[in-house]
Amino acid sequence: MITVKNTPNLTGVTISGDFDDLYNLVEAFHEISINEYAERHQQYIRISTRLLGICYDIRHAYQGDREIELVANNMTEDKMKWHSLITPQNNVYYSCNCLYPEMFFGMLALNALVKLRMMDLTKKKYSFTEAMDKKVIWDETITTIRCFQAAFVKCVKDTLTETTFSRWLNVMNSDHIFIEDIADQYIDLINIKYINMSKEKRLKNLSPLAKRIAEFRYNDEHKEIKEIVTEAAREYNCDLADIRLEGIEYPEDIEW
Repeated sequence: MITVKNTPNLTGVTISGDFDDLYNLVEAFHEISINEYAERHQQYIRISTRLLGICYDIRHAYQGDREIELVANNMTEDKMKWHSLITPQNNVYYSCNCLYPEMFFGMLALNALVKLRMMDLTKKKYSFTEAMDKKVIWDETITTIRCFQAAFVKCVKDTLTETTFSRWLNVMNSDHIFIEDIADQYIDLINIKYINMSKEKRLKNLSPLAKRIAEFRYNDEHKEIKEIVTEAAREYNCDLADIRLEGIEYPEDIEW
């Protein structure tokens, strides 16, 4: 089972699970994402590419390139005697970290891609009833993604007050977010600002930062960044995501 927990300094969350948990999650990420060569849904390519950045760390986690821990599996000597087997008493869990603002973006991007998958599976315009369609309700990819999201939501619920969490849920699940239109550079800026906060300030800003990301279309800072990036991409004849803004640099080491 995948678990999501806060890092010690609230810089982000630790995503952990056994090999199969993380492997299946990575497969679901790739299945639900729109790749750069797709003929349809090209407006979702950029958020898919950024989402696969989170997926990259999860994949390296189950490959053993990140952190590992031993988790008790409730095996006892009596059980081993009963089954005439000698087995480990711990399971190996693999884990990686992800910044909180990046996870907020990831949840919104996954929501958009899940809706898109529902539309593709049912061949209908999206409506709330499609979630119960026979081609959707037991879809393995959607189920895996939703379990991952549920683990993150549980972590957020345990972190925020009841009132703040209720507001956070409303913001993250409001209609007409259109996360596919967000500028990557805007998310980078929020990530950097969040990294530079104290632990206490991070806690106070979790819900407001989620609101800034979900309601990016109404944010003046995002509008300015989007205009600059669009103009630069046009000048250099490249993708919007290829533009890097001066002064937005991630630190080499992050104190999680």
